[in-house]
Amino acid sequence: MRSLWTSISAITAAAALASVAAPASAASTLDVNWNSGCGKASCFNDKGVFTQTWSSADAHGPMTIGQFLLDRGVLGSLDGQTFSISFSIGGQDVGSWGKYNMGGIGGDELNFSGENFLWNPEDGDLVLTLSIIEPPKGGFGGGGGFFFAPLGETQGDQGPPGGDPPPGDGDPGQGGFGGSDNTSINLPESQTPVSAAPEPVTWALMIGGFGLAGSALRRRRVQAA
Repeated sequence: MRSLWTSISAITAAAALASVAAPASAASTLDVNWNSGCGKASCFNDKGVFTQTWSSADAHGPMTIGQFLLDRGVLGSLDGQTFSISFSIGGQDVGSWGKYNMGGIGGDELNFSGENFLWNPEDGDLVLTLSIIEPPKGGFGGGGGFFFAPLGETQGDQGPPGGDPPPGDGDPGQGGFGGSDNTSINLPESQTPVSAAPEPVTWALMIGGFGLAGSALRRRRVQAA
């Protein structure tokens, strides 16, 4: 009898360990490939958006989505651009997997992963959306970096806020930015400080005038004596 209970206990323990070790459900991996809608440069349309749809009619029951493999050709030659990854089911957003920069991404196939979500085909088609994020107007292109300059001005090649033309033509002393130094700003002519110190030529004229006046006074004194 003791040996029977020992065998039953061992079987129960093994079953418990097996239930703990077995995963609840393995996440599925999607394939994102170059398709007929892609252009020569990339698969993004003129609005900077790429989508791929998985039909609910072709799915075999609910599945957990945890990653996808992307053909590098989908990104094309858009290096330096930043794009976001998001999913929707039946037109309803189900999550975002963050933002990525295309610069430096190499390899023929790229692996992206994010927070797992459940796709039930009864809820509709699954759609992946990649959207290019335009850099802010006051920053450099590419990584979306910002440029900060004193007096609230923006980077010289972007123009001041609101799209107004920069004051002057960008040459030193004409307003706008002078040269290639993005951190320096030349004030417009109406705001250029005026120095009270005379110019060197003015100093020379003043000294020469004082000398002539002194010489005339000396001659007058000699004649009077």
